[in-house]
Amino acid sequence: MSTDAPGVFAAQHGKRPSLCADFSWMFVGNALYAGGQFATLMLLAKLVRPELVGQYALGLAVVYPVMMLTNMQLRAVMTSGARQQTHFGHYLSLRLLTTSLALVIIFAITQILGYRRNLTAVVTMVGVAYAIETISDVYYARLQLHERMAEISKSLIARALLSVLGLAVTTYVSRNLLWGVTAVVLARVIVLFGYDICERTHGLGGQSKWFSRNDALAPRFDLKVQRELLWLSLPLGIVVLLTTLNSSVPSYFIKHALGERDLGIFSAIGFMISVGNMAVMSLGQSAFTRLARSYATGNLVAFGLLLGKLLAFGAMLGVCGMIISRLAGREILIILFRPEYAERADLLPWIMAVGGVLFMAQFLGFGMTAAGYYNSQVILNILANLSLFAACYWFVARQGLFGATFAMLIAAIVQLAGSALVLIIGMRMHTPACVERVETA
Repeated sequence: MSTDAPGVFAAQHGKRPSLCADFSWMFVGNALYAGGQFATLMLLAKLVRPELVGQYALGLAVVYPVMMLTNMQLRAVMTSGARQQTHFGHYLSLRLLTTSLALVIIFAITQILGYRRNLTAVVTMVGVAYAIETISDVYYARLQLHERMAEISKSLIARALLSVLGLAVTTYVSRNLLWGVTAVVLARVIVLFGYDICERTHGLGGQSKWFSRNDALAPRFDLKVQRELLWLSLPLGIVVLLTTLNSSVPSYFIKHALGERDLGIFSAIGFMISVGNMAVMSLGQSAFTRLARSYATGNLVAFGLLLGKLLAFGAMLGVCGMIISRLAGREILIILFRPEYAERADLLPWIMAVGGVLFMAQFLGFGMTAAGYYNSQVILNILANLSLFAACYWFVARQGLFGATFAMLIAAIVQLAGSALVLIIGMRMHTPACVERVETA
């Protein structure tokens, strides 16, 4: 480790917070942040026309995959300890470089696709908002290394509240989407420079300044180190890119075939899946350690039983969502959004069906990761994306929004069936190895 690295990666002295306290802070922070994202879409649906909601959704569809690729999961690499000799500043400088590249790519996409000036401005501003968020993410990694989870949660809460408040007030006054997204950018800048970068937030004993000059928090540029980090992290970025394309591909086809208004309606209704997805992610992360331990010790019965319970929970969420959507879908959409969204309440049960299949596929994804089937997940994501692309190409222009929903269902089934096949084959191959290990012992 470098001479100055202990000040960055070494555990800080003092009483550590309990695991329960860390979990509580992170649960509240992540829940409010996810709620803020849903509130953003809901407020836009209430305040502006569906066409403008479609512009925002298109911005997310363009920005999110690019940002996920260029982020390369540096936070995971940093917190895993894979590069303990690397100073925090090297991670920060690489993130600054890749984020700048991402903004250039986003702008280039808008020009290649021939977006008009106003749409280009909205997409670019959404990119800037996410660029600021990715910089905060690197500072979160440093806080996580020092087990300062409360500070991460406070930042998430502040970012969510300020972003929603800024968007709501600005959009209500101006009725202009671009100004609303600009307010979100300003809110994230305030949190980044007013809290995330501060020495006091990182327990360095400094004052709460708008910009820290502490060497431990400053970027460091070293092309050799940055190149090594790039090659280490790039495969992770590709995996996440393939995953995020599942939610972005339908938006491209809807925009091209049906227009921004239909895209806005579809995105608002489709966002209902995120309600169940938060429960799926929380439960999957909680069960992950037990899954990994059971598989590593050869206890495939416990592994299979736990995975079966998770699958049942995912299926139950999907079925309950379908039933509620069938009984009260129209009323729910009117309350959350506006009457014009309720005109497509017929889509909601099918979208909940897509959600149920995706929830089960996500749980199997946790199982594959726990079992160490990384390469198989890459292949599965490629197959799922190819099936989604082909289905969208065939159905969206012919069947409209229902065709987009059906295409998502096909891709989700491919993901679920492929994941199940990988796990079944893997467990059968793992059983003889476990028996051989026992006989040898």
